[in-house]
Amino acid sequence: MADKVAIGSNKTEHSSRANWSQLPIDPFQLILSKLSVRNIKPLEAVCRPWLKAIKYISTSSPSFACLLEPPRLLLFRDEDNDGGRLSGFCSLKGKFYSLMNIPKQLGDGYTICIGSSHGWLLFLTNKKRLLLLNPASAAAPLLLPPLNTFPDIDSIMYQYPPLEDSGNFLLKGTCGYWRKWLCKVVLSSPPTRNNKNNIGVLLMYNVGDGRNRLAFCTPADNKWTKLDAHGRYLDVTSDCHRFYALREDYSVEVWGFPNSSAIKKLETIPAGAPMVPKLNYDFQLYMDKTDATDLFLVKTGASDLFLVAMVDSSAWERVRFDVYKLEYNPDGTSRWRRVDSIGKYAVVLGSNHSILISPQEFDHAPGYHENSIYFLHASSSFSYDLIVYNVREIEPKKVGYLGLLKQPAYWLERYPLAV
Repeated sequence: MADKVAIGSNKTEHSSRANWSQLPIDPFQLILSKLSVRNIKPLEAVCRPWLKAIKYISTSSPSFACLLEPPRLLLFRDEDNDGGRLSGFCSLKGKFYSLMNIPKQLGDGYTICIGSSHGWLLFLTNKKRLLLLNPASAAAPLLLPPLNTFPDIDSIMYQYPPLEDSGNFLLKGTCGYWRKWLCKVVLSSPPTRNNKNNIGVLLMYNVGDGRNRLAFCTPADNKWTKLDAHGRYLDVTSDCHRFYALREDYSVEVWGFPNSSAIKKLETIPAGAPMVPKLNYDFQLYMDKTDATDLFLVKTGASDLFLVAMVDSSAWERVRFDVYKLEYNPDGTSRWRRVDSIGKYAVVLGSNHSILISPQEFDHAPGYHENSIYFLHASSSFSYDLIVYNVREIEPKKVGYLGLLKQPAYWLERYPLAV
């Protein structure tokens, strides 16, 4: 299994002792398909032929997929560093795992983490560049177009001119500023060895006027592109090389990015404000928000769109969510209808990124809860709890205590055999 010829061969030498390094490629790929990312990674260290085989399968079999794995929470715990240093992962069960071999440049004022999507983090560097990095792999960072090509960058800089030293940004003490203007990043698909320069990157941003805008690029572009502005955007998500943008009027814009061609708007789905029953709370508490921190747009693989709204977050015991599904009427109109179930799915909510957990991820990961919402709840003392909320039962439960977190935490999916 040391090269393509050996890997592709199904012939084995008969001997008194089996040589596992010469395992044919077909059964080896079948074995990998029954494992999760966490189980595949150690196999790369068994022997050089297995490492080469895994790389070969990832490049020659684009449709290969292993078992899905629930997302993990990436924590920044360095309180003395405003930029935050990567510390480790926390599972949805509340178990903490240390992150080894942390790149030195991800801290000490060199970078600021802006957000996450498809297992990758978006960083702003002191070199005035935006880059994507996968903290769980050895993949090289993906550089995005220079910051000076970003739409409305002059207006952003005018609001709070960053300090510079020898042409470099001084990032310490500016994390909150940059995360305020650069709100959310969404990738069209997870980067792989074959498509890493052709993925779409959509960034929701604002310039201090309360209106979120959209900017787009690929790693192969030399500048950012501002998309048509239609009012204020509340949230964005992606699925199957399409972007979905929730507008202020609760309609949804659909942007297509097929086969690395130019991005274009495919349609706008008019929906109007969600249908709200008369309950004992004020719906305007989150309908009139000037930011998108309490509204989350979630797309399922079955082409369903859900809108998740956090109603009450004063204490984790009183947390309340309303869930709405976009329904299409026979006359061609559409509306948001309140539902008490998201089926066998679960949703992980983050201030910058929301992730859908499919039923397949529950099959080999017992202990997780379907039809539930996972989220972080912050107390007034900057301490955080991991909470799971059952949509049907309207019941929150504490999963674990994360302690003091002065930096945002980001949810990350795990995609095997990435770049």
